[in-house]
Amino acid sequence: MGHYDHRVHAGNAGDVWKHFLLLEAADCLLDIDGSLVYAESHVGRPEYALRAPGDWEGGIGKIRPLLPSLGNFCYFKILADLNQESSSFVPCRGPVFGSIPVPISRPILYPGSACLIYELAKRKGTNLQADVWDNDSCVASSWESFTQAKAAKSAGSFLPAKIVFHQGDGFLGVLSYLHRSPPGLLFIDPAYLDPQDVGLAEKLLQRARERGWIVLCWYMMDMKTMLEGLPTFELRFSEVGLESGRWKGANVAFAGGECERFDLLISHMHRQIDKFIRVLKR
Repeated sequence: MGHYDHRVHAGNAGDVWKHFLLLEAADCLLDIDGSLVYAESHVGRPEYALRAPGDWEGGIGKIRPLLPSLGNFCYFKILADLNQESSSFVPCRGPVFGSIPVPISRPILYPGSACLIYELAKRKGTNLQADVWDNDSCVASSWESFTQAKAAKSAGSFLPAKIVFHQGDGFLGVLSYLHRSPPGLLFIDPAYLDPQDVGLAEKLLQRARERGWIVLCWYMMDMKTMLEGLPTFELRFSEVGLESGRWKGANVAFAGGECERFDLLISHMHRQIDKFIRVLKR
């Protein structure tokens, strides 16, 4: 299996779609339950510094002028808050997806998925127990530095939001974790460089669903689909002015038990997606 480094892809169109859906799902579950157990199979680095040129220019870079209109969505509110001092997120005049340049005084800080969940829990003042996996030693080092910096900054204060990083295979790690943790929200997000990843993602999704977890599984539109019969939210990038090279779009499949909690979540997702797409298509 080849090595995957998400730094060159962070903030791309696929990230925009999956992180928007992930944060909306977590926000809804936090409102329902008041706390969240979270697990992620392939987490990547805690945060990224986006500089031009990069894949982000066809993703979050295209969304940048719309941020003032997206403040009601927690994902975009967090991005704006974390980049208040960066001119990268100052709205530009002219067409929404025009070519008017916006000066970048410093790199855009772009949190990874687990850090977005962490920031959401902090803002809502709710308890979070997050366990995340990645087998890359450089990713492990970045999480160690991130954790130390957060601990030093919060010395002497109680933080209800906690992230534990585990270096190792995410498929095996999460499978084991399912047997010793109460159910929560699981995000499955492999790079799909290995042909076996699709089957392993499906197996993990099934096992987690059987144990009462709500599961989000991301994959690109051109790939083999996940298990049939799941609620799946698809975005064709060109239809909303985003770009991602050869990829036409992205999907996120949702899985959960037949319960009112999952039904409420899916209803919430439909409402928020409709609002989001309307903003993008203005």
